[in-house]
Amino acid sequence: MNILMVAEVSLLDVIGGAERVLREQSLGLADRGHTVRVLRRMGEEESARRVTVQGVEEVRYPVDRSHPVAFFLSSIRNAREAATALHRESPVDVVVVHQSLPAVGLPGWLNSGIPLVAISLSPAHEEYEIRNKPARGIAGNLWYGCQASMRKWVERAVLGRALRVIVLSDFMRRRIIWSHRVRPARIVAIPGGVDAGKFFPAADRRAVRARLGLDEGAFVLFTVRNLERRMGLSALIEAVAHLRSKIAGVQLLIGGSGPLRSELEAQVKALALEGCVRFLGFVPEGVLPDYYRAADLFVLPSSHLEGFGLITIEALACGTPVFGTRIGATAEILAEVDYCLLASGTDAESLAGGIYEVQQWFAAEPQARMRLAEAGRRLVLREYTWARHCERLEAILADVLHRRVRVSR
Repeated sequence: MNILMVAEVSLLDVIGGAERVLREQSLGLADRGHTVRVLRRMGEEESARRVTVQGVEEVRYPVDRSHPVAFFLSSIRNAREAATALHRESPVDVVVVHQSLPAVGLPGWLNSGIPLVAISLSPAHEEYEIRNKPARGIAGNLWYGCQASMRKWVERAVLGRALRVIVLSDFMRRRIIWSHRVRPARIVAIPGGVDAGKFFPAADRRAVRARLGLDEGAFVLFTVRNLERRMGLSALIEAVAHLRSKIAGVQLLIGGSGPLRSELEAQVKALALEGCVRFLGFVPEGVLPDYYRAADLFVLPSSHLEGFGLITIEALACGTPVFGTRIGATAEILAEVDYCLLASGTDAESLAGGIYEVQQWFAAEPQARMRLAEAGRRLVLREYTWARHCERLEAILADVLHRRVRVSR
């Protein structure tokens, strides 16, 4: 198959779940013998129109950033023109849409027999509403509402024309049905994956801790998140304030970057937690597995909209138990390991209480952590690998292409 991936993120820089899914799907399908090209808008500081990553070509189109309306219109127009040019170069068999805006002009391709499949990680308008606050005043509220509504309209227009909508969890299947009125029969859940050859348990956790400069006797909590409000990091920091008098040597490592860093750092200072909480900034992919391995517990304190949580299965693959809230798809994954790993709520008291119970369990029964680690690793190998994900994705693309060809005859 000649596959065109349409996205707003890049193959080159994996800084979040959207980039990870795009990269793993693109490279995975290419490894399976397909021609894969990625079409995305050009970054502000980028000049190269085309780059190649492990046999997958990323083609970039310019946009007008002078005004939001100009950005919106130029994104649609230039993406359509670039896609048409790529189709002339080498005819596209199927389009896979990762983000909707650049694909608004492409559903018309369906009339020429090119099927469109959409990947939906989370509703775009809900992401916008969670990450942003309206500006003060009537005009600010109107503009905020307009931005959210436009994102919803764009996504609904694309999902409504897609022959299949692929989600990573049952939670997101329900969300897409509710948000965009997509018929359930057109939605397929394919869980996200992990590269179990990169994310695996440590042979010697003491050596890993020494390499990272962590105290051997500390009870280490680790989380890696975009520093945004829906991630629940403020509640987790407050939870550490409750735990420091109960768990000797408790430490929280926070990986990731984002707009809330200064606010979270101020919270740490106000709670006098400088000795307990450390901000790591962006954690490179080459180092990330070691932080998972070094932790006693990985914590996912999400307060809103967790569409899947690739970091959850990465941690489990590294042999580290994960403690999380019951938001979104987290419960779907952790319930398969042990219900004790799910918090009763998203507030600081619930997080602190749940983490303390798990720590006391580990202290009273030293083999408990090992059993959870082994159960998590087995679960990942059975259900959550990128090889399994790409195999299922390939089957769906082949099916829609076959159906389209059969109908056109």
